[in-house]
Amino acid sequence: MARASGKAHMIVLDVGQSTAIATGNDKQSFFQKSKVCVSLIMQRLIFSAPNDHVGVVLYGTKETNNQLNVEIGGYEHITEAFELQQANWQTLRIMQNQVTRSNLEACWFDALIVATNVLKSETMGKKFTECSIILISPFYKRADVAEDQLSNFLDGLRSMHGVLHLITNFVLHPAASVGTIFTTSGAFDEQAHKSEARSANERWLKQVLKDTNGTVSNINWAERMLAFFDPKLVRPTPWNSVLSIGTKVNLSISAYVMISEQKGLGSFKVDSVDDSSKVEMKTQYFLNDKQMEISMEDIIMGYMYGSTAVPYDNTIDIEYRSGDARLACLGFTASSNILEEHLSSKGSHVVVAKKGCTASNHKLAALVKAMDELQVTMIATKVYRKDTRPRLNALLPTYRNEIPCLVMLELIFQDEVCCLNFPRLLKSKPKPTDEQYEAIGKLIDSMNLMDAVDDSNGESREAFALNSTYNPTLQHVYRAVAHRAVNPKQPLPAVLDGSLQELITVPKKVSDRSKPALEEVKRLFELKEIKQNTRAEWLQRMAKVKLDDDATSTVSTIDSGIMMEDDDADRRTVVSVGTLTPAEDFALLLRRGEKFATVASQLQSVLFELLFTSMRPPGDKVVAALAVYRSEAQNLGPYRYNEWITEFKDMLLTRGKRAFWEEVIVGKQLGLIDSQQSEMSTVSVEHAANFYKTPTQNNTTVESSGAGDDIDADSLFDELNGSF
Repeated sequence: MARASGKAHMIVLDVGQSTAIATGNDKQSFFQKSKVCVSLIMQRLIFSAPNDHVGVVLYGTKETNNQLNVEIGGYEHITEAFELQQANWQTLRIMQNQVTRSNLEACWFDALIVATNVLKSETMGKKFTECSIILISPFYKRADVAEDQLSNFLDGLRSMHGVLHLITNFVLHPAASVGTIFTTSGAFDEQAHKSEARSANERWLKQVLKDTNGTVSNINWAERMLAFFDPKLVRPTPWNSVLSIGTKVNLSISAYVMISEQKGLGSFKVDSVDDSSKVEMKTQYFLNDKQMEISMEDIIMGYMYGSTAVPYDNTIDIEYRSGDARLACLGFTASSNILEEHLSSKGSHVVVAKKGCTASNHKLAALVKAMDELQVTMIATKVYRKDTRPRLNALLPTYRNEIPCLVMLELIFQDEVCCLNFPRLLKSKPKPTDEQYEAIGKLIDSMNLMDAVDDSNGESREAFALNSTYNPTLQHVYRAVAHRAVNPKQPLPAVLDGSLQELITVPKKVSDRSKPALEEVKRLFELKEIKQNTRAEWLQRMAKVKLDDDATSTVSTIDSGIMMEDDDADRRTVVSVGTLTPAEDFALLLRRGEKFATVASQLQSVLFELLFTSMRPPGDKVVAALAVYRSEAQNLGPYRYNEWITEFKDMLLTRGKRAFWEEVIVGKQLGLIDSQQSEMSTVSVEHAANFYKTPTQNNTTVESSGAGDDIDADSLFDELNGSF
């Protein structure tokens, strides 16, 4: 027997004369909408379930082509259009371009019998997890069904573990129902005016649906639901390992992905039609956005510790190996110590006891109970696979469906912590009046989303519900790919589809009822234009940097500057620290949430360029940038600044910048950050004081006649520019 190959679907489509009836507000015929539904079903299978197989049976056709009619006869105007196979774009294009409506009619029950026979014969010898028949028809032609025929049909469908899904008209869906098509069922509209043939058909269909646990959907509702693509279903695969606590406690655990980043379509294969071009990999080296030529002799191995590059000496014969896959407890800490900004955005896992391990199950239950009562979190190191990079994770105790488990979240490095401080809402400004509070309350109530959408049945439902709202970007990509595959020579539609537009548009009901409240807010809250400050005012407000010669002036942080001022400052677009306004750029990037290590590296490069390569004197902006850098390093981590300023000192003294060193670094006390200035610093006060001392200069004057070969080019540029 062949291996399992997903699910088997057989689509039964009515192409007879009765499908010309108009349905919906757009007056499209039932046949047009049914073709759209078939197209969308195949697209969903191509994107989300490539292992599923699908076949198509048409009834109401001019010709007759089915196996049962050849063997026993009586099944006229029914055609086996496509055999059971994986859904593909070629089949979809044939369905759209070559399947047309006829002026004949056929019995829907005979088409079901033919579809069941095709499904049974083509799944024989293959192992499918599920079989289903999707019947799309308005059921205007009455079917004379005998009880024994219905019983035989149901027996054949049950033998394949099959289920019947109907897509038709005169079906109601409750507004409160949650679920996708083929997982939830509507109900036939008993109040609608129907023909006697339709009413008789519904009685038989209800019995079939009841015996097979099938579903029925309105064709307009089905078209809307099928237009949204679900991600490819993946069977949850556990990460089996051992959780070790100390040297004696070991638990067999399984970790399942609970939350992960939603990914779009996978990468496409790129090829040249005429084989004239080939894809080649090319490595280039850049320094400050300038391309450099580097020889292999100048390249050394290294590792990344967070965002810091750690060089590795190849001459040292040491190779780090993390060992076998494991989850090892390093210790416990109070849950209040783990803040949201300490957690990585790479998703989360749920850790449970491994299936079949009773002892581990009892141990894990006791562990979760104890951690929950003590309100502590476990810090553990995780090695996913043998000799892979270890990761630090926080394991939080919780109960999911009353089952004790641990939620595992990866922790970030210190350099990756982004602390965003926002100004207080109420400071020196007047307190809002009761009338203003009431107006804001009415505006909030008018924007309530719980009853923001009215369906065709007059019932209200929630808008943008988390369990039924799709990612508009991902859905647009799916539809664009499908449009190009079906219509390869047509351009992509310039306007978003209506159903996608609804995902990014405020519901009309909310927009209409919130207008009066919004006008009231505009009347009560007067807006005044705030004049933007100059560069010097902005810089002093943001960083509180005094550019005078007062060496004892204190320098506060950027965050404190934000907290003290209410209005937004500069709205410039800054992507990196530049040489024009380095202090402002540094401050803006930190406010935006950029990593301190990244912005600090950019500022270091800019300071080097301004002091050693620029033809213009650096001026006060270098002093301001140094002061801002040092003040922020006191709070965010002085190690990087202390390491850099030590190297910076050597460069200044060896390149003839002693005047700058004495007047700026020493004069304004911008040297090492000691342990009194920052709790994170490991530099003693005595060491920081000795840092400002330099070797005694050689006072021997050199005669100009004998020093022609010893002239320093940097000093000549300094003298020419009148800089330090």
